[in-house]
Amino acid sequence: MKRHRTPQEKKALSLERDRRNVVAESQWGGREAIARRKQWVNQSHRKAVHQALSALSGHVPADPEAVASAVASTRRHHWRKTPDVPLGEALLLRRSRSATGDGSDA
Repeated sequence: MKRHRTPQEKKALSLERDRRNVVAESQWGGREAIARRKQWVNQSHRKAVHQALSALSGHVPADPEAVASAVASTRRHHWRKTPDVPLGEALLLRRSRSATGDGSDA
């Protein structure tokens, strides 16, 4: 059976588990930005592969080994989504910003 928690335990769990976005974008804009960044990574990789292949072969198809090495040699941009910060840390950041007079405690 599940044990009942005190309000203090609930608050501590909430501060530990709940997450907040502290990046300089709104939570709704972040959803669009994540999709845009993923799209950019894939498009830039496809463009780099296309450029390598067109420089390699021109209009005549090249041998398969040269094509495979050209595709393998193109570097993919790396981008990772940064995780949101626990609520306790977000509140500490907000307090430190307001104490320093940063003016950006949204």
